[in-house]
Amino acid sequence: MSMYALLRSSKHPPTEEQIEDSLAGNLCRCTGYRPIIDAFRVFAKTDDSLYTASPLENANGQAICPSTGKPCSCRNETDVNANESSTLSSVKVYLPCSYNEIDGNSYSEKELIFPPELQLRKFMPLKLNGFNGIRWYRPLKLEQLLYLRSCYPDAKLIIGNSEVGVETKFKNAQYKVMISVTHVPELHTLKVEEHGLHIGSAVRLAQLQKFLKNVIAERGSHETSSCYAILRQLKWFAGTQIRNVASVGGNICTASPISDLNPLWMATGANFQIIDVNNNVRTTAAKDFFLGYRKVDLKADEILLSVILPWTRPYEYVKEFKQAHRREDDIALVNAGMRMHITEAEGNWIVSDVSIVYGGVAAVPLTAAKTEKFLVGKKLDDGLLDETFNLLKEDIPLAENAPGGMVEFRSSLTLSFFFKFFLYVTHEMNNKGLWKVGLDAANMSAIQSYTRPVSIGTQGYESVGQGTAVGQPMVHMSAILQVTGEAEYVDDTPTPPNILHAALVLSKKAHARILSIDDSVAKCSPGFAGLFLSKDVPGSNHIGPIIHDEEVFASDVVTCVGQIIGIVVADTHDNAKAAANKVNIEYSELPAILSISEAVKAGSFHPNTTRCLSNGDVEQCFASNTCDKIIEGEIRVGGQEHFYMEPQCTFVWPVDSGNEIHMISSTQAPQKHQKYVANALGLPLSKVVCKTKRIGGGFGGKETRSAIFAAAASVASYCLRRPVKIVLDRDVDMITTGQRHSFLGKYKVWS
Repeated sequence: MSMYALLRSSKHPPTEEQIEDSLAGNLCRCTGYRPIIDAFRVFAKTDDSLYTASPLENANGQAICPSTGKPCSCRNETDVNANESSTLSSVKVYLPCSYNEIDGNSYSEKELIFPPELQLRKFMPLKLNGFNGIRWYRPLKLEQLLYLRSCYPDAKLIIGNSEVGVETKFKNAQYKVMISVTHVPELHTLKVEEHGLHIGSAVRLAQLQKFLKNVIAERGSHETSSCYAILRQLKWFAGTQIRNVASVGGNICTASPISDLNPLWMATGANFQIIDVNNNVRTTAAKDFFLGYRKVDLKADEILLSVILPWTRPYEYVKEFKQAHRREDDIALVNAGMRMHITEAEGNWIVSDVSIVYGGVAAVPLTAAKTEKFLVGKKLDDGLLDETFNLLKEDIPLAENAPGGMVEFRSSLTLSFFFKFFLYVTHEMNNKGLWKVGLDAANMSAIQSYTRPVSIGTQGYESVGQGTAVGQPMVHMSAILQVTGEAEYVDDTPTPPNILHAALVLSKKAHARILSIDDSVAKCSPGFAGLFLSKDVPGSNHIGPIIHDEEVFASDVVTCVGQIIGIVVADTHDNAKAAANKVNIEYSELPAILSISEAVKAGSFHPNTTRCLSNGDVEQCFASNTCDKIIEGEIRVGGQEHFYMEPQCTFVWPVDSGNEIHMISSTQAPQKHQKYVANALGLPLSKVVCKTKRIGGGFGGKETRSAIFAAAASVASYCLRRPVKIVLDRDVDMITTGQRHSFLGKYKVWS
């Protein structure tokens, strides 16, 4: 869909760089992106050799592999001779369809136009009533929005809705009234004015990117240093899909401590225009807008109207910084925005104005006030650096227990960013009159941005022989269904009207004894149909792939966070989750071992698992003192989430008046589902049927762990004699499945 959107939104063939950028933010867990990018590269039309239909040959007539450029058996001699008359005589070139056939504005047999009735449809104000009294409004004018704000001062304003999902899911936030401002034209303004840019608060980040590119192209570079810094920072802001819906105002008012843009708004001297329900407009500086952790200078009857970004002056430089675990689509460890204005005085270049703001180091973006005050009026040269670094340490302190950890590294980043900014300004001022500071090659390397080339890859395979598909690039039988979105998975299975949805009640303690389980509040939850615990299991509560050392539902002691204690069923998925969150469990905590090192120290080893390969008397060799060299150390390998695209899910229903159980599961081991469920329900294997059509990825994560969820859901289905579906949310999936284990290895070798 990302590639399709790129083609539909462009009048010209995209470049390979644009193709890769359009895929940023997508996940591919199985094949990786090499074959995907190779397939999409055809749309860039950069190399006709990619599209040739004839086999390539060298001077000796040997077939040449199009991937490696070396002789191979990709196309054996028989195939070449057989096709010689039809292919070698005329090289065929694959030509992708022209852009007037896929741009969506004209009809062709290859691509339908966008429905005219939707393009011509007149927008209307909306009022939607949802479950549990939730109301959704969509005003079309600022006047309507302000009226709704006056009626519902606690309403949540929504544009991209990218933050609300996180707040409601992980923070249990409840918003009874939500107002979508996506169609309020006064909030979508993008204007070039005398003193700067006027940016509406509802402008999408992708729109802002395009607008800034045009402004930079049309105006002098001395005016657009701020624009250029924001544009560069937007490249690393989330992914294309998020930037297409996320807004300027949404990011500002969320006031995330790690926002990539808020430090830049502050550093550039931007102002925020705020309007209240009585149409009164006030202006506040961005540096004064952020009051505390996710708290901003907005009253209940006010909304953010726009951002005013001033032009920069001659010899004024703005630079953005961001350091994350990954370069693309990742939150910042530390980010920053810095601005410096230099003026000539008495034959020297003097710092006349400076702004240094860091994000990711406190609850709000921090201004390095002491450092700024020190720099103003100083001659800019490398003699300033030592004192500046000392002041920065005072301005931007990080406590040892600071949220996010990595304190030493993050502290060093604050100094590193300023050093890079100093080098950047020095480089920009090079060849200016009276400028005496130069950069050597080593320092230049600190400010030169590395541009990653487009991804390339090769593949080679050999034909195994006639009459077999092994080694041949055959299309997967369901490939067309999957790439078009028509493939059906467990959650797509048609369900009967009396279906119940399940949610798990999980342990929140690493090691504890269960003292009591109170479901009184959950029973009053909308749509609640039942809570099932260990006492409700008809058969055996003990299960496992080989040794039955695990419980379907924890009965007495929990041994990890995420262990299943019970299962709640309700009429909808959301109601089931809400009811499960209302089950109150009282614990008595027990000592917990949380790492391999702690387990080794405590002597906590799994019984009967000693594995040893011996060759000679190792201890005697070490004790003999005849070793020339002894090397010892340890190797740690972290755990890994399997991260299949389709989460764990099962649809269970009773058959034959409840005497038989059938299910459709996303699993790599249907027979284990059959055994787990039969064991939990006390049924013979012949009375349990498990079917698997296809799974949306497994990678070993759906071999044994998927069966426990089927067993839990089957208990509810069996007891209520009703069909039950369980589809885990991603966070629940990750916390309950155990993942691939981490390892600690210690070694000692001699020679």
